[in-house]
Amino acid sequence: MVVEFTYLILGAVVISPISKFQWPAAVSFWVRTPLTPERVEAGLMFKSDEIPSVHVSFEVTRQQFTETCWLFREKLLKDFHFRIGPGTDDHWPLESWGASFLL
Repeated sequence: MVVEFTYLILGAVVISPISKFQWPAAVSFWVRTPLTPERVEAGLMFKSDEIPSVHVSFEVTRQQFTETCWLFREKLLKDFHFRIGPGTDDHWPLESWGASFLL
């Protein structure tokens, strides 16, 4: 079986909607493969031990990946938001995510 890994990694700033605190972040989008186990969460966020930053990783479908890449390329993405579920001190599941864009 041949499996293609498709992903996008970019730098961002994650802003808390409550405290408005800002963290530098690495954000990644990973297309699910036939070998990807089924998960309830939409991705995960974890804190780096070495530097004050977070990593946000989204598992997306091929169609979601294509549309997100197009929004980035055309500079139409206005904001990207996600909901964090209960986790540990350094690891949190992402329950849902969404984006808004300019027309």
